[in-house]
Amino acid sequence: MRGAASVISICALTLGAPCSAAPSGVSVEPEALAHYSYCVNEAKDRSFVYVLSRQILYRCHGDVAISYFNYLGYRHVRERRLEDETGVYLFRMISGVGRCWTKILDEARLPVSAFGCEIYVDI
Repeated sequence: MRGAASVISICALTLGAPCSAAPSGVSVEPEALAHYSYCVNEAKDRSFVYVLSRQILYRCHGDVAISYFNYLGYRHVRERRLEDETGVYLFRMISGVGRCWTKILDEARLPVSAFGCEIYVDI
């Protein structure tokens, strides 16, 4: 039954219907919804779906994540830079639901290009 509830929450979120899973500030523009949907679908197809204590985490990578990251840049979403022991990352927030990132330097501080997005849906 938990799966049915999350499908309902996802549908409500992507369609912009009011529900507990739709935080304020989520973009309901068609292009934003398309990127959101592509990421969630890729996460499901590749088994990158994780049930957490109060949320479901969807992770997408590759071309879908590159497209979403670039869309956020086109929409002038501010980047945040993070440096840690695993490398250097640039993050762009997905308003109200998650973030996309690109890894620009690896742990040896050598150039690298990797992309990913994380979408969290309340359950």
